[in-house]
Amino acid sequence: MFNILIPIFIFLTVYTVIYQLYQNRQMRLSLTGSPQAFSFAEQKPPLSKENPLRRILKSFAFLANFKFSRSLAGKKAPSKLVMAGSPISIVEFIILKVLAIAVLALLAMILFPESRMVALAIGLVFGFIAPDFWLSLKVKKRHNEIRRDLPAVIDLLNLCVDAGLDFMLAVHRVIREFKKCSLTDELSEVWRETRMGSSRRDALQHLTHRVGLPELSSFVRTLLQADRMGSPMGEALKIQSEEIRMRRYLRGEEVALKAPIKLLFPLFMFILPAVLIVVAGPIFLQFMRGGVKLF
Repeated sequence: MFNILIPIFIFLTVYTVIYQLYQNRQMRLSLTGSPQAFSFAEQKPPLSKENPLRRILKSFAFLANFKFSRSLAGKKAPSKLVMAGSPISIVEFIILKVLAIAVLALLAMILFPESRMVALAIGLVFGFIAPDFWLSLKVKKRHNEIRRDLPAVIDLLNLCVDAGLDFMLAVHRVIREFKKCSLTDELSEVWRETRMGSSRRDALQHLTHRVGLPELSSFVRTLLQADRMGSPMGEALKIQSEEIRMRRYLRGEEVALKAPIKLLFPLFMFILPAVLIVVAGPIFLQFMRGGVKLF
């Protein structure tokens, strides 16, 4: 078995390295193909580095052409990728899933050669689940970032609206003045949609569908209701800011109350055995030697 698996890993490694070197060479040739391009490449600032994961996945783009690989992504994968901020495309996610299934299956058979069929089944299952778990972590991390920055952004919007700016102009001002984060990226998309001709209502509804965060959905729902009823926008923003801060405070209390319960497992698995060894170990050794002393 090792005689087959080791050449496969060597081939994949060499193929990836050669493909990356070929891509870098093609990029240099495209930039230095003519004197004008060479002078332009010298004056142009260096491009931002591409995501290393995407560069690796591009090496195996042929895996997405198979029909069986297209059914691996699932129906929820495109929406989850959008919620995660589109770290990779749906095609790259399919390639990642195929590679995870193949690599983990091979690793399982290498680590457990005695029971190859069971190891193969376990590797296939974990390879199928691992990309979805990674994507869920990405979505959770991005939701936490948006949840953290949302009260401050709402306060800035409230200040801009109270100063006399229109809501969309306030959004544009916050995008320019606030730090670059996931929430400002989503607001930039809202601003871009309104500039392209979409109504403010449609752009905000698209925002809730893209992010899928309950706090943001409640915020957008309040804005749309205030706009429809003719209520002051500043008052609605102030109420939403206080409500979101209260939700964050209650969520912090909930996490704090759950902490003792979560500590029970590591306490019983790691700390309690060490305490028993330190306390009862000498007594047990003395008992095994037959010299137990009564105090």
